[in-house]
Amino acid sequence: MACERVWEPEGVVAKYSGAVSGEDLLECVRRIQADARFDDTRYVIHDLSSIEHHGIGEATLTDLAVLHIGAAASCPNCRVVFVSEDSVLADSIEKILLSPLMKSYEVKVRPSLLAARDWLDEQPQLLRISDIMGFLAR
Repeated sequence: MACERVWEPEGVVAKYSGAVSGEDLLECVRRIQADARFDDTRYVIHDLSSIEHHGIGEATLTDLAVLHIGAAASCPNCRVVFVSEDSVLADSIEKILLSPLMKSYEVKVRPSLLAARDWLDEQPQLLRISDIMGFLAR
């Protein structure tokens, strides 16, 4: 599996190729979130359009939701878009990452990189306050 991360002025595109395991996806997300540029990120696009096959199951997506919840405390103004035409994967992503107990970021699945960028361009800028110190009321 290869994951090329391309940082842009307002976000990052993670382009995957070959066979992608669940751990490959999670490792790429960890590296993105550990980068100092992540705190000012408006979007993360996971481009899965060039993969041959994947092992991204419900356990991986649950772990990803946990990573998102933690990252959202310091980077609350981010949206996450997955690029894939795999309807089973898209359904799993939306079911798990948007479930009431797991939701942190706005998450969408789009069939192409262009459609992902179009969706992001249509969204208003988020102006949420960081809760890194845990002071916001729950």
